[in-house]
This record gives sequence, C-alpha cells and structure tokens, in this order.
Amino acid sequence: MSARRIAGFLLSVAVSVALLLLLMRGGSWAALGASIARMPRPALALYALVSAGGLLLRACRFRLLLPQPRPAAGKLLLVTAAQNCLGDLVPGRVAALGTYVYLLVRRLGVGAEPAAATFLLSVVFEVATLGPVLALAALVRLDAGGLASTLPIGWIVGAGVGLFLAAAVVVRELAPLTSALARVVRGRALDPAPRARSPRQALALRLDALAGALGEARRAGTLAPVFLLSLLIRLAKYASLYALMTGLLDGAGAAGKRPDFWDLILGITATELVASLPIPALGQFGVWEGGMTGALLLLGFERGTATLAAVGIHGIAQAYEYVLGLVALGLLALTGASAGADAATAPR
Repeated sequence: MSARRIAGFLLSVAVSVALLLLLMRGGSWAALGASIARMPRPALALYALVSAGGLLLRACRFRLLLPQPRPAAGKLLLVTAAQNCLGDLVPGRVAALGTYVYLLVRRLGVGAEPAAATFLLSVVFEVATLGPVLALAALVRLDAGGLASTLPIGWIVGAGVGLFLAAAVVVRELAPLTSALARVVRGRALDPAPRARSPRQALALRLDALAGALGEARRAGTLAPVFLLSLLIRLAKYASLYALMTGLLDGAGAAGKRPDFWDLILGITATELVASLPIPALGQFGVWEGGMTGALLLLGFERGTATLAAVGIHGIAQAYEYVLGLVALGLLALTGASAGADAATAPR
C-alpha cells in the first residue's frame, strides 16, 4: 500500500474519531454500552431478521434486472451481502458499484456492462421510492406534530414528489444519455483497426455496451416488479432500524418523548443526504451519527435520546452488515469463480 493511501486511511480514521468524540461530549460511552447490553433480545432478533430479509429482496432486485441467463440466486445473495459491507467504507456509491461489478464479473461470470447497468438502475429505483415515502412522512409527522411552522413541510413534500419524477425521467433517458456520452467520448475519429484502438475509443465502446445493457433492462418488462421490490426494500430498512431504535431506548430506560416510525424516516433521509457528502470519514462513522442527531434535535427530541439512537443504531447496523459481508466473502472464496468469468472480462 502506498504512503498516500495509508495517509488517506489514517485521515478518515482521525475524522471519524474526532466527530464521534465531539458528538459524545457530555455523554457516556459506558451508558451507551449498557443500553446495548440491556436491550431486549426480541428487538435485536427482529432487527436482524428484517434486515436480512431486506438483503434478500435486494438480491432479488438485482436478479430481476440482470439479463438471461441469470446467475444462481444463492451466489447473487452472497455478492449483495459483500457489496453492502464493502461499499460502506467509502463515501458515495463508487465503492459499492466497483465491488458489485467486480464480484459479478469475477465470481459469477456476468458481463461488466450488464452488471453496472443493474446497479445504476437499482440506485435510481432507490431514489424513486424515497420520494413518495418522504412526502408521506412529512405530511403525517410534521402536520400532526405541530412542526409545520418550524420545518418547511411544503418544500419537503415537493422534494419527495420531485425525486420520484426525476427518477422516472432518469429510468427512461439513462440509456440514450449514456449512448450520447459515448458519441461525445468517441468524437469524430474513425474507428481504426483493433490493434490501434485508443483508450478513448475503448471507453466509448464500453459506454455503448452499457447503454445497450440499460436499454435491454428497461425493455425486459421487469421495471414495475422492480419498483415494488424497491419499495419493500425501503420499508424493510426503516422497519428494521425502528425495531433497533426501540430496543436501544428500552435498554437505556429512556423516558419522555421518543421518535416514532415517521420521525425515523425523516431523520434517516436527512442523515443519508449528509452522509453522501464527500467527507473523508471511515465508513461514514461520525458523519452519519451527527446527521441523525441533528435531524432528531430539529424534530424536537432531547440531546441524550437523539445521540443514543444515532450512535447505537449506526454502530449495531454496521457491525451486523460487516459480519454478513465477511461471511459472504468467505463463502464466495470457497465456491471459486464461475466458468464464464474469463469470458465476461474479455474486451469486446
């Protein structure tokens, strides 16, 4: 590993540690640990079960979007778990995309372009389902909670509707836009003999193949089931984290006002927007907790309750995802690469 990468890693660790220490100032790590140790086991088991169910649904969504012949469902579930684990270590979607494409190509023999197309469409459908859920949460929670005067309920609902409409346009136009980008990259140069092909022309060919894969996925007739699956995935995520939050607060013996299901949706939405910023934090530790704490404070909850919920939820959820991901990587290593892996990585 180069000195630059080591320095980048140490910087991300330092940022996460500093943010967590700042967030927990005035709090107690011992109290947080005690609340985790005392949380009801049924709540923890419910979180683990619903979260694993959401992971299975994500694998089903990937499989629906992939072209025939589709990889085995079991191996695709392992790839999904590994991608879910490794993708969290770098801000944004770059690491998740790279991990998913690499594992599909090297372990399951899927072409790089169809693999990338399924991941990109999955991200778009995540945004599409976020829109209506966010709008509904804003209408239910902010209006009923009397917070409409302090929080811009109209803007939040409008943003939810806008996200849905924007995602619908992207699903429709992503293939043509990718094809247009390929033409821009290719420029006006003629396609020479393969031995003289430039990196620019090779990239244009890759983009053409990606545009074809995106168009094929859109024409396959699976977009409606994929949208419904994406909605179930989002609801499973919120339900699992709500069970985890409830268990944490029960373990801490927290009294007074507690976040409800709609509070959690609004808090996680705001948190994910903050965590998507290119802040050099390891696994977004510190950034996620800070965003969630700030969102819950804005919704009117006490600092102690907000901090406990944010730090406990993210810590337990990440630990669970890392365990599942490492187990999945081990099983993928034991099963070996698919017979079609070499063909999938061959240049076209």
